[in-house]
Amino acid sequence: MGPRKRGARKRKSEDALVEEDCKNTERKADEEEGDAGTRKKYIGAHVGIQGGIWKAVESCLQMGGKSFALFLGSQRSWKRPALDPSAAEKFRDQCSSHGFDPTHILPHGSYLMNCGSPKEDVFTKSQELLVDELNRCHMLGLKLYNFHPGSSLGTITTEQCVEKIAGAINHAHQQIPDVVTVLENMSGQGSTVGGKFSELRSVIDRVRDQSRVGVCLDTCHAFSAGYDLAAEGGVKAMLDQFDQEVGRHYLKALHLNDSKGQLGCHLDRHEDIGKGNIGIRAFRDIVNEPRLENVPLILETPGRPGFEYSEQIQLLHSLCEEK
Repeated sequence: MGPRKRGARKRKSEDALVEEDCKNTERKADEEEGDAGTRKKYIGAHVGIQGGIWKAVESCLQMGGKSFALFLGSQRSWKRPALDPSAAEKFRDQCSSHGFDPTHILPHGSYLMNCGSPKEDVFTKSQELLVDELNRCHMLGLKLYNFHPGSSLGTITTEQCVEKIAGAINHAHQQIPDVVTVLENMSGQGSTVGGKFSELRSVIDRVRDQSRVGVCLDTCHAFSAGYDLAAEGGVKAMLDQFDQEVGRHYLKALHLNDSKGQLGCHLDRHEDIGKGNIGIRAFRDIVNEPRLENVPLILETPGRPGFEYSEQIQLLHSLCEEK
């Protein structure tokens, strides 16, 4: 019993140090942001949950983030252990104590899911996993859940695939309250749905409760699908088109990724900010776009030595113009 007690005290002391470091980082970021006179931006990154799902909050603060994305469980299995209620409570407490609004936290869906699959066993498992993931969001006090819409696998029509995706969303909404299902635009690779804004709108049109559906725009995916963000005025043009085809009020978040691929290549190949074919000008336009003032801007870039998430977050803040 003695050694375990000492270990517990040591862990408590280490946790206290991490907590203090997180608060110092958060305070410093707030001071720097206020001194710079820039608009308040919710820039962050996808963070891990190793060691406990509440660790995601600490990781975000340590890199200077104001928003974050996270997975809610293993990406390698359809079946995961149930979320521990005590872990969910600790996550909620961490978010509350550090001032994270649930609308600035964007859980990312499992890559195993294909809610548009023509294979009935895969569709059933995907629908069940969607319900499970929304339930985890509900337990964590989160309001948004982002996922890739799905793929027809080339064996059913796009319209049939859209019907299945919307059906899975409607089913999940019936099981779990409150959480908004956020569709991610895709690169247009293969038979995936969501490379065109019109396809996202088609899914939304078939969702019964449209107050519980939204969109997350991924910059790399958009560029790869043919939306020319690299052109002068390209960001504004893309958002204008999104407004017309989908509706601005459906935009819940952006994934900020440069692109290894060329415009219209239909390849999902993320690159670090300013290091790919989209280029730094587009990201300057994004962080200064008035329509994105309260929208979480979340990095999913690969990172490289000396240019990890924290450095890329700093770069994006440096691009913000004064009020």
